[in-house]
Amino acid sequence: MRLVRQAQLILLAALLPASLTAAFHPRRPPWFQPALAQGEEMLPTVLAWGDNVLWVDARSAEEYGTDHVPGALLLNLESWDQLFPKFLDGWAPGKKVVVYCSAGTCELSREVAERLRKNGISSVFVLKGGWEAWKTRK
Repeated sequence: MRLVRQAQLILLAALLPASLTAAFHPRRPPWFQPALAQGEEMLPTVLAWGDNVLWVDARSAEEYGTDHVPGALLLNLESWDQLFPKFLDGWAPGKKVVVYCSAGTCELSREVAERLRKNGISSVFVLKGGWEAWKTRK
């Protein structure tokens, strides 16, 4: 009985620092991995692709003019006919296209990505978290 009690005390003594480390360590692994919808990618994955990415901003021209991912092209549904030829000028086969809009709940990026796929553009992805994910990157 005494041995069981000592084992419990040792376990309890180890549990406190382990819990604190798990909660507050700056390089701790995430507690959960967010689920990705089909065609979505996380920002760290996209950044690892380096220069092989063509960023597409699906927000309004006003939001794009305020701030956007460096090098991103504006391509939204409201001005599709005027902007799509400009997109084609900047696109090259083999480049991965990453579309974003204002937030993770914004559907504009999904709609633009789908329209790009229907126009024969392959390797089109939606940035999970959208512009908000970009702004909060480390």
